Amino acid sequence: MNVLTRSEEEILFNQLKHNARINCAPLIQEFVDCNTGKSFSVIWSCRRQLKAMNNCLKNL
Repeated sequence: MNVLTRSEEEILFNQLKHNARINCAPLIQEFVDCNTGKSFSVIWSCRRQLKAMNNCLKNL
């Protein structure tokens, strides 16, 4: 069994974040656009966008 060093873990984590931002960019932007101009009501009004974004990020 191979164990990753801390620097290798960080490199892989950064690559995963980068890929997630690229692959889920439209859904992330849709969620950001929904949040614009809202404060507390974002919990209810952007629920659909949040679920779609989270599903995309989980499936990577």
